[in-house]
Amino acid sequence: MSIGMTPHVRAGERLKDELHKSAEMAGCTLTALCEISQPWASATFVGGRHWMMFRIDGDAKRAWLDMLDEDSVYLPGYVLAELAVCDVAVTDGELTALVRALTVQEMSRAA
Repeated sequence: MSIGMTPHVRAGERLKDELHKSAEMAGCTLTALCEISQPWASATFVGGRHWMMFRIDGDAKRAWLDMLDEDSVYLPGYVLAELAVCDVAVTDGELTALVRALTVQEMSRAA
């Protein structure tokens, strides 16, 4: 990660890394096909919205997708406020899924 990386991009990178670790622990392999991170803010919080398209390989890929939620991924320095698995598709035997997330900086980091 670069020193000048913005908080929402840093959160997106951490989320991607943690998803890779989680998938690996479940016996799956992720290949990132596309990813977008945009800044997000409310009156009291700062964070980012993230969209990540993955190809998922492994015998437990469906079970891994089914267990993904806000509580299944730990992001140091951020709160994972939302996590949803969308647009799951199987094409020519390959499973792809879009993971949508909202990350919020922890208050101690935002100051």
